[in-house]
Amino acid sequence: MVIEDTQRRQELAAFLRARRIAISPAAAGFPTTGRRRTPGLRREEVAELAEISTTLYTWLEQARPVPISESALTRVAAALACAEEETQLVLTLLSGRGPASAERQDADHAPAGLVNLVALHDPAPAWLIGPQWECFGQNESARLVFGDWGARDLADRGLLTLMFTDPFIRRLFRDWQVQAQRVLAEFRLSTALHSGDAALSTMVNRLLDTSPEFREWWQPYPARTRTEAITTLDHPELGTLVFQHVPLRTQDGSGVRASFLIPADEATTNTLRSTGIRPQITPPRKASPARRRLDTRTEEPHQPRNLTGR
Repeated sequence: MVIEDTQRRQELAAFLRARRIAISPAAAGFPTTGRRRTPGLRREEVAELAEISTTLYTWLEQARPVPISESALTRVAAALACAEEETQLVLTLLSGRGPASAERQDADHAPAGLVNLVALHDPAPAWLIGPQWECFGQNESARLVFGDWGARDLADRGLLTLMFTDPFIRRLFRDWQVQAQRVLAEFRLSTALHSGDAALSTMVNRLLDTSPEFREWWQPYPARTRTEAITTLDHPELGTLVFQHVPLRTQDGSGVRASFLIPADEATTNTLRSTGIRPQITPPRKASPARRRLDTRTEEPHQPRNLTGR
């Protein structure tokens, strides 16, 4: 099979190079004596492990349109010690088919049932992210805890942009580096087939220019699904909040993702209850696609209202 699409070839080449230089020769069973001009494995060593020619592997890293079978590329992934998700990413880039390939990058709203589910999650935070990682909506608790993302300009309300450029978000997450790397890894995995999208490219280039951490972590090509995890927030008004993050991805091809924060201790539960926020039993009024929000309220970003009396 030949990867006809130039963008997919370039994406695969970038992934293979990043994985190759990250592997210790000793860990792969090669001697470490002698001078090595570059870190990680040599191309011929990867080819040997994958049982393909050095020329073929070199051409893959050079993004050339060369024929390669699924089994051969699976061996390449194994040689590079890829996790299951990374191997699936490689095969998706080969075929152009996979979970991400059917997503509609032009979706302008979230499924109604998911919107209602997020609204009903109050008083715990929940939010929706669109296929281009823009904020599709927050419930009231999420606006209280994180600020009103919908009040921002479209270019500034993307989850990735917020995570890496917003000083409030950086201070809010006690383990910001861990959370930022998880978000970046999920972004790379979910958008690999759409890396040539103009909006995504603009966002990535902006972050490469403005965020040293993003620039450093982008090059190794992290690619992981975001799983359930515990995170701690140090909120300036609500104090310490401990949550279990539960991600949800729709299966309708819209590319919309939801995140639900579940209180992980009694203190967090009590703090959220004290805000007076209650689930919206009546579905919120539909917002215009341009705003992509759960309702029409407007508040200044990062100025959460003090509903606790503190």
